[in-house]
Amino acid sequence: MGPLGITLLLLASFTAFTLLALRKLRIVASLQPEPRWDRPGARLGTVLLDGLLQRRMIRREWKPGIMHTVIFLGFLSLLLRKLQLIAIGYDEGFAVTGLAGGLFAAFKDLVEVAVLLAVVYAFYRRLVSKPARLEPNREGILVLSLITLILLTDFAFDGFRFALLSAGNPGIAHEQAFAPVGDALAGAFAGLPQATLEAGYHLAYWLQMLTVLSFLVLLPVGEHFHIVTALPTLFFRRGRPANSVPGVDLAKLMSDDAGEEEMKVGVTTAADLTWKEGLDAFTCTECGRCKDACPTFLTGKPLSMKWVNDGLKHHLVEHRAALVAGGEAAAALPALVPDVVGEDTLWACTTCGYCEAACPIQLEHLPRFFRMRQHRVMMDGEFPHELKAVFHAWEVQGNPWGLPAEARGDWARELGVPVASSREDVAALDYLFYVGSAESFDPRGQKIARAFVAILKAAGVKFAILGAAEPSTGECVRRAG
Repeated sequence: MGPLGITLLLLASFTAFTLLALRKLRIVASLQPEPRWDRPGARLGTVLLDGLLQRRMIRREWKPGIMHTVIFLGFLSLLLRKLQLIAIGYDEGFAVTGLAGGLFAAFKDLVEVAVLLAVVYAFYRRLVSKPARLEPNREGILVLSLITLILLTDFAFDGFRFALLSAGNPGIAHEQAFAPVGDALAGAFAGLPQATLEAGYHLAYWLQMLTVLSFLVLLPVGEHFHIVTALPTLFFRRGRPANSVPGVDLAKLMSDDAGEEEMKVGVTTAADLTWKEGLDAFTCTECGRCKDACPTFLTGKPLSMKWVNDGLKHHLVEHRAALVAGGEAAAALPALVPDVVGEDTLWACTTCGYCEAACPIQLEHLPRFFRMRQHRVMMDGEFPHELKAVFHAWEVQGNPWGLPAEARGDWARELGVPVASSREDVAALDYLFYVGSAESFDPRGQKIARAFVAILKAAGVKFAILGAAEPSTGECVRRAG
């Protein structure tokens, strides 16, 4: 087929892919450190289940989930086929013989048919059914078109190759006997003139290889870089509750000895992001599942974690030089809020965690929002005016409604719930029921608390509450920054 041509093509494409991928990965490496090496066994298990087997992708929406899984696993399986095509580029008569070769030829055809059907369904979703979470996306259409072209040219290549060479090459004839699609096409092409067969053979090969290697170069440029980064992103997942709020060391912050570094709270610029947050931005698949049941998005507010990731991704690329250089260049970066993430977007989030639960590759959306809020509240003093009353109420009464702290246990007064007032009282219990502000003061929450008390009593559990002595966790104001 042309050893020089395939060598030059491979060198050009792999060099371009490496340089383009490193441009993004160097940005990730320049961001703040964060250890993510604990529990390697559990991390590898997640890579297997949610990465290779696409568990989360299938679980929430099975039809598109299976479609994506077929394309993904087909992509991995057909890497072997591409290696075979490269070998053919150096040795036109190369063929895998024996039972392994026959099974591979059959497997390859079946996988390609399955992927082609999945791609047809993907086109149907994007162009016909158009679910709300899938916004118009030219790159998505381009990638599906490239995959289709790769599959069709591979079928055509087999057909022309078998028709042209199988009579004189037992290895190629062996492959034909096991490849149903290639064999059928070879039969259809058998009556064509020799010159046409040769032209189709070479055209199908080089068009396929150009398409495959162009696809490779395209990966680091757009959203489909997730094909490269998704599995590492899953390995380095956080692995704890989605909506846990990052802590702030207030004692260190308020210390008289606190220097400039100690006085930094939360996220101001892109340089304050962790490397995992940068990797997440580049790995977002833009599937839109984070929007499906997001209470904020569904009520028309300006928040979509997909949009946030897209904005962060472009911002990181735009300021790549400053981030990689670090020092004064990184210190001069513009603030993320409101330049990249709008104030309305930042404060619209309810922090329910649905976006993280729905994300098929476990991207961590909330920690950066919490830390952006922490900086806006604690350092800039900028937050929605409605929160001022909440902060004051919690500071004075220990609850966001500003209701009297001594009334914290009034909801249970008529239920005969014992109130623990000493360590001895607590030691004699099966459980101490920590009620919390919502169930202590909110009428709807009180119904939940009363129902839970009824369950505990019916179960014969010895329990008590702290009543007015119960402190607040401060979770409501922590989520607000």
